[in-house]
Amino acid sequence: MSKGFQFKQFFVGHQGCAMKVGTDGVVLGLWAALPGRGRVLDLGTGTGLIALMLAQRGPDLAVQALELDAAALAQARQNLAASPFSDRIQLQGGDACHFDGGPFELVVSNPPFFTPDVHSPDPRRHQARHVAALPPEELAAACARVQAREVALVLPWEGQQLWAEPLEALGYRLYRRCALYSVAGKPSPVRALLQWSKEPKPFEESQLVLRDQDGQWTAQFRALGRDFYLHF
Repeated sequence: MSKGFQFKQFFVGHQGCAMKVGTDGVVLGLWAALPGRGRVLDLGTGTGLIALMLAQRGPDLAVQALELDAAALAQARQNLAASPFSDRIQLQGGDACHFDGGPFELVVSNPPFFTPDVHSPDPRRHQARHVAALPPEELAAACARVQAREVALVLPWEGQQLWAEPLEALGYRLYRRCALYSVAGKPSPVRALLQWSKEPKPFEESQLVLRDQDGQWTAQFRALGRDFYLHF
């Protein structure tokens, strides 16, 4: 069984993490619109995957990564140290509800969004997956507290408004939304990729399909991920 994922420029071990490397985090790391320079925050970094992707995509960015779970923090520390971007990523343990290290140009997060009726018997996996671990209101408050100019999230397509409302109440305006389809021909998206800004910007709507009906990666996704995936 694989204990990690090899990308073109770095390896992400995940044996110590309740949540393994997954498509949600990868796609968010590829899709989020980045500032040209400044500080960005990966909130709830887990393996460190998104922090590493942001560092690769933004050579002039200083990346901060925050993780609550001690085992995931240790795994992320190992992954970041072994990467070519270790000098630009600062990793810290702690709770988003008490973190105050801003300001940041951008906060990126793949937050826990499963509802309590979707239960995992593993307490660490339950914490990593379920919305009670970081409710939408607390996530929005954390973004405001660190003075984030922009926020980018990956969320369930159904229910995305639960996260949108508290952010919008704090002055963030949605300006990018991408409907993510797992397979071509599916009637509805599985995820929403969303980005908000404190400044008014023209609204951009798009869609991304991961696999065609034969189960192969689409040309669209290959183009997006070609700097990261080994065989794209």
